[in-house]
Amino acid sequence: MTETPIIGILSQEAYLVKDAYPDADSFIVASYIKILESSGARVLPIWIGQDAAYYERVVNYTNGILFPGGGTYFNETGGYGEAAKQLYELAVKTNEKGVHYPLWGICLGMQVLMYGAVGRDIRGNCQSKDVALHLEFVAGYEESKLFSKAPSQLLENLKTKNLTYNYHRYCIFEDVLKNNNLLTDWRIISKNKDTNGLEFVSSMEHVNYPFFGTQFHPEKNPFEFKKTAVPHCPEAVELAQYFGNFFVDEARKNNHTFGDKKVEEASLIYNFNPVYSIYNTSYEQLYLFYKQDYNRNLL
Repeated sequence: MTETPIIGILSQEAYLVKDAYPDADSFIVASYIKILESSGARVLPIWIGQDAAYYERVVNYTNGILFPGGGTYFNETGGYGEAAKQLYELAVKTNEKGVHYPLWGICLGMQVLMYGAVGRDIRGNCQSKDVALHLEFVAGYEESKLFSKAPSQLLENLKTKNLTYNYHRYCIFEDVLKNNNLLTDWRIISKNKDTNGLEFVSSMEHVNYPFFGTQFHPEKNPFEFKKTAVPHCPEAVELAQYFGNFFVDEARKNNHTFGDKKVEEASLIYNFNPVYSIYNTSYEQLYLFYKQDYNRNLL
């Protein structure tokens, strides 16, 4: 157990922001960092394109990992998908040893959890862009790890109010999970329909490990303001706070730590400054990274 968790967030290739920041090699959207920091965690940026020993150190030194949303491919050598798969496999091994090590995937991150689980990209096309939805819970959702301790009013809000913001053109479908024998290890918690009425998985969790996926974006509710469909009402912000608190509490359940305080301090996100990116991207703030950062801040 720890009261001061450090959670890694995986960076991704800079495809989405290349027009605005052509020299950047990778990035993390600041709202993912903010939602964790607001719940009492510190954040470690995880570099893409590193060797296996680096990712082993990441898992050994941190208390959990967030796979963020965005836009990239899973089959890029040295990219987001390759790194996520290695981290997923290391997290499985860690939990198999009896250490409670959580993962949370948001949007693209939930999809990459399935990539890690099955070893290939099983996403399908859908259209759910710039829309807030209420959750359509499946039977037994109250027994899920993700929602079993949620306040009753929050659950009622999730059922009846459009509080979950979606912006994605790929989805995870129940029949694909079934065809890949994933429903033995993963449980679907909620579903939603895209603009064409196509039903997709909107939240899920692993049966045995503390791995969680949300196709929607809780982090945007309190921190992203450019897209007008993002809900900012008190109930929407409370929802974001619930997810942040939930995952940080999960990360508190192991005692992973840096062995060297100086290495820890040199590795945290505090060593970088966000840029105000609202004028030329869809995000309020970004953390941009360059190849020299990888060498300077390598664990």
